[in-house]
Amino acid sequence: MWKPPQSLSGYIRQHLRELEERLNFGVRQEVILAELKAKGYKTTLKGFRNLLYRARIRAAQNPEEFQTKVEKKNEKEDAQSLAKKSENKKEEVSKNPLKKKAGFDFKGTNSFDESDLI
Repeated sequence: MWKPPQSLSGYIRQHLRELEERLNFGVRQEVILAELKAKGYKTTLKGFRNLLYRARIRAAQNPEEFQTKVEKKNEKEDAQSLAKKSENKKEEVSKNPLKKKAGFDFKGTNSFDESDLI
């Protein structure tokens, strides 16, 4: 008898996003169960629902574990691009003399001049 290389719970955890998308699209759980049986996994509908429930809980508790490599790469790129954009904005603000600088730059009372008074 042929055994799949991975446990059913591991398979469900690994393919949770795909399974969720298919279920949200309207694919019945019985159809997914039949596909799993064709791949060599043996379970009942109740067992499948239980494993799906556990995988959802585990994904909610540790979302980083269930991100794909592509999603992690995209998040890194997004973070880097945001950092570059914020640096560019700082440069743009300092280069444009018509825009006020954000925040308050306190230089102390030593830089105070009588001509600054109104």
